[in-house]
Amino acid sequence: MRLRTRLRAHSALWAAPLAVALTLLVYHTVSAEPAADSYGYAPTLVAGPLSPMYAFAYALTAALGAWEGNRLSRVPVWRLTPNRSRPRIALDALWPAVLLGWLMLTLPVVIALVQQGVAPTAASLRPLAVGLLVCAAYAVIGFAVGLRLPDVIAAPVLAVVVFLMVATAVALQINWWRHLVGRYPYIPEFGEVAGWPSMAAHALPTCAFALAAALLWLPVRRLPPRLGPAVRLGLAAAVAAAGLGGAYALVKDWGADPPVAHVDIPVRCAGENPRVCMPEPTADALPGVRAEVVGTLGKLDRAGVDHGATAVRDSLGRGDGTTISGSRWELPLTDAERRGDLGYQVVRAAVRFPCAEPDPMSRRLALGWAADKAGQSESFARVLAEDPYLDSTRREEIASSLGTVLGQSAEDQKRWYRTTLTQACTVGGGDR
Repeated sequence: MRLRTRLRAHSALWAAPLAVALTLLVYHTVSAEPAADSYGYAPTLVAGPLSPMYAFAYALTAALGAWEGNRLSRVPVWRLTPNRSRPRIALDALWPAVLLGWLMLTLPVVIALVQQGVAPTAASLRPLAVGLLVCAAYAVIGFAVGLRLPDVIAAPVLAVVVFLMVATAVALQINWWRHLVGRYPYIPEFGEVAGWPSMAAHALPTCAFALAAALLWLPVRRLPPRLGPAVRLGLAAAVAAAGLGGAYALVKDWGADPPVAHVDIPVRCAGENPRVCMPEPTADALPGVRAEVVGTLGKLDRAGVDHGATAVRDSLGRGDGTTISGSRWELPLTDAERRGDLGYQVVRAAVRFPCAEPDPMSRRLALGWAADKAGQSESFARVLAEDPYLDSTRREEIASSLGTVLGQSAEDQKRWYRTTLTQACTVGGGDR
């Protein structure tokens, strides 16, 4: 049969418009926003759009496999096979269904990568590769079911069962189950990639069941007729049990999220004293970020704030928080630049107390004074307004105290600042 004729007769052709429309709808309603907030990181751009599509692709592929399996079971070519083997006939029947499932998984990933202008990496494509493999396995399982049950029953029932099994896995409180259904349940953050153990865990059970299902309809030669079915059934059961058992042994001690691998992200740096570094995917903002950092530190220097920073590195992908180690700082430069409070984050890092737990009110006063000197009083006011531990009376007290201090001479303000740092530790918990 010619390729064009085969496609025209295949159920995948009639399902393709619905499958493509569904894929685009899910992407634009569920996946587009997370993709836009990925910082151009390829593993996030691949795993994010894939997450909601696994269940749809698997369900459709299994249903089409069942439909084609039942259609073949009703014609002589499946039973006679004079010129072609059963695996070849099954392959001819299943590859359009598998390609449609692959399209449903690949299309949202391609859209996300193109929209963000990001090239995929080999590590970022691991969840997609596993999804493609599992998709083909579900086609084989569906085909085996279709050989035994009518298509009007097998296709819709299998579609619903597979969809619910995969889609609800992440909502169940059974940690090991969510790692076995072929839906990678975690969106890698910046600097993370899906680990090979989790990829193996998702692929192993479904592929084992697909192989077991294939063993039930593959011909077994050179065996006595009475032993053939028994051998097939026993071997199929052993393969399915081994796949599920091996995957369970791999994931039984995991939590809700699978273990991930960490990668080093290339960075781009600029300037000296301080030398500012950002990850390559977000480094286009480096000139403006460094200018903001240098400008804020310069204002703090003139105000008498001793910060000592010589290197400032973006903490994106390294905990995403603030870490101060002597003259080397890690700040959320990318996040702060996008929020518009980069200068205030520099102020927070520069105001350093000689103890681990300073008095909260003294800390707020010192930060408010330094923020005013660095031109970040508006950011400080927003922080105060969102502080759940302060009522309106306490906020007014802080504003009044800061107004009194800012009305003093420059030398008196510097003296007050140094005294406040010391007194905050005397009140708040002692020296380091």
